[in-house]
Amino acid sequence: MGFLYTPLPFWVAVGGWIATAIVVALALWKKPFKRLQDSTLQHVWLAIIVAVSVLWASNAWLDDGTVMHLLGATLFVTLFDWALALVAMAIVTGLAAVMFDAPWQGIALTFLVYGALPVGISTLLQRISIAWLPRNLFMFIFGQGFISPAIAVTLTAAAALGIHITLTNGSMTVVPVGYAFSVLLLATGEAWFTGMSTALIAVYRPAWVTTYDVRRYRLGGPRI
Repeated sequence: MGFLYTPLPFWVAVGGWIATAIVVALALWKKPFKRLQDSTLQHVWLAIIVAVSVLWASNAWLDDGTVMHLLGATLFVTLFDWALALVAMAIVTGLAAVMFDAPWQGIALTFLVYGALPVGISTLLQRISIAWLPRNLFMFIFGQGFISPAIAVTLTAAAALGIHITLTNGSMTVVPVGYAFSVLLLATGEAWFTGMSTALIAVYRPAWVTTYDVRRYRLGGPRI
């Protein structure tokens, strides 16, 4: 999955690990675990890590190169914000590498493209929705639950394909047949998975949404 089995130049592999160390260090510098002081939120965070790891394990290979699977990054961002989402996606990537017995070279690049990139995109879209979308429950679910993950997955898939093309010196032979349609299906699946999860959590367990004041979106119930 990702770039776990993709032959990479040594400088790309090492550069990926350096960039990963910087990204994870930045996330830890923000002291993200303060959001998990409540034991219930700790269990939720860990449970979603397990669930997303299963999603990553259920992947589809296209022409023995590009891989596609649900990401789950936007759900992490919606519930726990970007720093804790980055840590979670790093753990998911590590678990996937262990499950697939992957060599070290492609683990960091897989995290950067399939973990850090969608977290960054989702965070940017989150900030835009806070600034521009109406403050009500429907727009919260629609924007964060359905639109944001679809965009994040689409851009991530495009970036992954671009990297594959770059690694083959610009050869378009690595572009799988029907790739655009496959991305459309993946984005739809990601939107439904994240959207339905966001809707259920926002309505029935609003205290799990740590990134917003519940009063802002009328999610009900006191903060924990």
